[in-house]
Amino acid sequence: MAAEAEAQEPKKKLPIVKILIMTVGALVLVGVGAGAAILFTKLTKPADENPLAIVIERKGAPAEEESHAAEAHAEAPEHGAEAGHGAEGHGEKPAGPTGKPVPSKEQFVTSYFEFPGNFTTNLRGSRRFAQMSVALATQYDKKVIENVQKHEVAIRAEVLALLAEQTEADVIGVENRKKLQNLIRDAINKLLNERVSFGGVEDVYITALVLQ
Repeated sequence: MAAEAEAQEPKKKLPIVKILIMTVGALVLVGVGAGAAILFTKLTKPADENPLAIVIERKGAPAEEESHAAEAHAEAPEHGAEAGHGAEGHGEKPAGPTGKPVPSKEQFVTSYFEFPGNFTTNLRGSRRFAQMSVALATQYDKKVIENVQKHEVAIRAEVLALLAEQTEADVIGVENRKKLQNLIRDAINKLLNERVSFGGVEDVYITALVLQ
């Protein structure tokens, strides 16, 4: 009986050991789970409540500051260009491509004088007669016009004599009229040179011409 009792004692002790081991294992698992939960809670807290996150952010701050500094440096030339543009806008604009300068030429006032009335005379070799109005121009001073007016009678006689030497063909057409204008100009200047030692008439215009 004693042998049987001794044999049964170990059998009774085994369940107690297992229970202790299981209890300790359960406590360890609970402790590990609690620690993991605490760590997760700390990591998921906001930055202002989580010291670990603050440490991480502080470690990363220099890199972010360097990034912001690089961006500010990259933007600096643009702001400088804008500032330069603004200063230029308030100042004088840069000169663009320049063209050739227009040649300057001394300008003189042209004076005109039209003889009053018409010059009427017969044409050479024709029964028809011409009735003509004449004007002249000069860029000299008013003395030339005064001389023309002073010697108008002599000038009219000279022009009529010249016109009487022309035929119908000599007064018809643009080119013939230009030739006649030049002849009248030369005749007037010749007469003025004889009377006052200076002509000064530069152009003569036939403003009207009628053949009858």
